[in-house]
Amino acid sequence: MSKQLNMVSLEQLVNENHQYRKYKELFDFEAVEMELVAVEKENNYKGYGILRLFKCLLLQFMEDMSDRELERYLGDSNAAEWFCDFDLTERTPD
Repeated sequence: MSKQLNMVSLEQLVNENHQYRKYKELFDFEAVEMELVAVEKENNYKGYGILRLFKCLLLQFMEDMSDRELERYLGDSNAAEWFCDFDLTERTPD
């Protein structure tokens, strides 16, 4: 049995016409991040990062999902992981 190894990035797995790509073009996440950092609590533990969690909440709102549905969706959807800036093999919020 032959095993083949392919190098692929999450960017390649998301269709170029996917709606989440359009959302990333429309939203100014740099400005959002500046506002979020201003209210972020000062501590050493940053977890997933405030912008990533904001994107998760935005995705949850846009797709009308519960917390549990969002958790499953992030684990199953490459596009959702890409939109929220997670790596292909990185753990997502639970």
